[in-house]
Amino acid sequence: MKRLFFIILLIACAKLVSHAYIVVDGVHYSTYWAGSVQEAVVVFGDPDDPNNENNYAGLVHANIRDSVSFDGITKLPVTRIGFTAFQWAPDLEEVTIPNTVKTIGEAAFNLCPKLRSITIPNSVVTIEEWGIAHNESLRELHLGSGAVNLDDYAIVGNTALEVITVDENNPVYDSRNNCNGIITTVNNSMVHDRHILFTACSRTVLPREVTWIARGAYQDQGITMVILPAQITNLEHSCFEGCEYLTEIYNFSHEPQGCMGTTFEDYHYENCTLYVPRGTKEIYKQVSVWGSFRHIEEFDATTIIPGDVNGDGEITVADANATIEVIINGSSNGHSRVPNPDGGGWIIIDDVNGDGEISIADINAIINMILSGK
Repeated sequence: MKRLFFIILLIACAKLVSHAYIVVDGVHYSTYWAGSVQEAVVVFGDPDDPNNENNYAGLVHANIRDSVSFDGITKLPVTRIGFTAFQWAPDLEEVTIPNTVKTIGEAAFNLCPKLRSITIPNSVVTIEEWGIAHNESLRELHLGSGAVNLDDYAIVGNTALEVITVDENNPVYDSRNNCNGIITTVNNSMVHDRHILFTACSRTVLPREVTWIARGAYQDQGITMVILPAQITNLEHSCFEGCEYLTEIYNFSHEPQGCMGTTFEDYHYENCTLYVPRGTKEIYKQVSVWGSFRHIEEFDATTIIPGDVNGDGEITVADANATIEVIINGSSNGHSRVPNPDGGGWIIIDDVNGDGEISIADINAIINMILSGK
């Protein structure tokens, strides 16, 4: 009888600490049961305090521990960043996630106005809805090799995203050739003839293998121009939802792609200029969705001039100055990358000497072009 009472007492004590709570270096942790195993989870604040608002105000760098102790003796692994853990964290700029974390919960990093970059370690398997979303200052995102279970809306609304990379050992997603996008790798093959763009940013370069742009790919991005290479055959719904600054769409396909009625927003039909290959304007005007664009213009894709960085049709000192701007600011007003007319790959106008990078050597190459009259 005493033995049974002792066992019951132990179970009762364990349940009493099932919601233990602690703060370490400004990060809040609680306990939870993962089946029969007790682990630690990063939380917004004290689960038992209904008034735990703004608990991360003032925290600039969240250094999440790989394990924490609630009793000073036993250490529990930190395996989850919980529901709305850092949502609305007003001052958070950086976060360090340990290799023990397996799940980034719903809205864990949602609406963090100052968050600049985030690296998802290889241990993370699941990112739930809005797990990393609507962060207006987030510019860089790295996805680890273990992240194979991403909600469709796990990574949306990060309007400043410029760099997206995926670990080369990830079996489900990739970002081949530094394209700055997350791509679903069909059948674990990077040479399959159909790949779906999962999420994109303002600097995404669509690889030749990508023929289908999935739903919400550019959702809420602050892009002003998008280029659709000739190999794109379908655009799913909500591809450009929330892209309120989009004013130019260059479509290199001579045959209008399949679109959903919700691929674009209604205001795009009024505010965007759709550029289509010369001789195809009337074809586009007769096709559903594409024909809804009020402004459709034709352009000649064969007039691309390597070295014409500012896109004015000639190579002058202004192009050297534009290249300097690219080196300093990483921008050339949309003229740095354009699709090859044949639909395969891209022409990097700024990379004048063709060495794969934009540097002073390209400025010298432009000057040589001017001096030689080429």
